[in-house]
Amino acid sequence: MLEETSETREAPSIVHDVSIAAAVGRGALPRRLCTAFTAGMGAQRAALSLLPSLDHWQLLCATDESALLGEAVQFTRAVGPSINAALEMRPVLVSGLQNSHSSAGSHLADEVPDVEQVLALPLNERRTPIGVMSLYYTRPKQVTVPQLAQAQRAADVALDALLRWRRVHASSGCRRPVWKSDTRAARWHRIHRAAGCVAAREDCSTAEALAWLQAVSARDGLSLLEVADGLLQPSADEELGLRRQGSRPTETERRA
Repeated sequence: MLEETSETREAPSIVHDVSIAAAVGRGALPRRLCTAFTAGMGAQRAALSLLPSLDHWQLLCATDESALLGEAVQFTRAVGPSINAALEMRPVLVSGLQNSHSSAGSHLADEVPDVEQVLALPLNERRTPIGVMSLYYTRPKQVTVPQLAQAQRAADVALDALLRWRRVHASSGCRRPVWKSDTRAARWHRIHRAAGCVAAREDCSTAEALAWLQAVSARDGLSLLEVADGLLQPSADEELGLRRQGSRPTETERRA
């Protein structure tokens, strides 16, 4: 009984904190929302992403590079708790990501090795996915059913604020968007475009194309972004070299 009273007293704070963050400043809104959710839910990092369309990812804010990488891995591969929460429009909590026997979020655990748990809260208007607030934990954290319900209420408050400011700036008198993608995410858009080009050209999945880009990156000692940019804007020599290589991903490269 005392435990229930304690939970009830603590749970509403996340809604309060997010409401305060949503009331202050349109330009800093994504960052303030991430800070409020991180503090209110005891997470170590957070990221706020929008889905302008089902095949496009717009990162509004990530509290650090690991949060950025966590979102990028999921949205590039189109798999993970953030993807499930956004498309299924329900909160998704995945724990034990570093457990070798766990298959949930395995790609995420491989790329961000200190992530132990993810809580993804959908942002949806009626039955339309709008985005997702992703909370990343470096250690296990118990999230009770009442806390989860309050967190989702807070996510609804956050979405109302995001849509309110976006509508204001979408008026005919405004010549620029409310927020642009986090500049750190721009590189992942290019990598995803390059993987899409390879997938279309070689008739393979985007995941297989991305694995091939990673294999080429390791083989040639280049960053993944350099390989992607070389495919999107190849020089004459690079284009000739790619043609000579026979660029279809092999089974070994796909699994790399």
